[in-house]
Amino acid sequence: MRFKNLSLLAGALALSLTAVVPYTAHAKAPQEIAQANQQPTVAPPPQIKLTPQQQEQVKKINLQVRNDINKVLTPAQRKQLEASLKARRTPQEITTDLKLTQQQGQKLRQIVVASQQQIFNNVLTSQQRQEIQQYQQSRQSGKR
Repeated sequence: MRFKNLSLLAGALALSLTAVVPYTAHAKAPQEIAQANQQPTVAPPPQIKLTPQQQEQVKKINLQVRNDINKVLTPAQRKQLEASLKARRTPQEITTDLKLTQQQGQKLRQIVVASQQQIFNNVLTSQQRQEIQQYQQSRQSGKR
């Protein structure tokens, strides 16, 4: 259960602390990453291009997620989060450092799921939602 909470917070932090930006020119190709990790190649997620208005909506949602996360964390955990972010630790390392309670993990899961649903249902166009659904289906088919 603790691992599930940790991976959930990692997702929450990634969602709330990253900006919606297209891949950079110097990013590694999925094949290079898979080779380095000695894992099978997985198709990259679709590059959904957001309009400036959509980007603004996502920024607002992410700001709310950050505020909601801060309400769940204790002052010591917030301080630890700041230090871990400044040290550029991975989301997994950050979640380990925070030592979340089961209740905190559940609340963070709710925050993340709600924000993802809000972005998916209220920000993305039907075409963008369809691209994401097709990608998710292809990943699920590849795992079997």
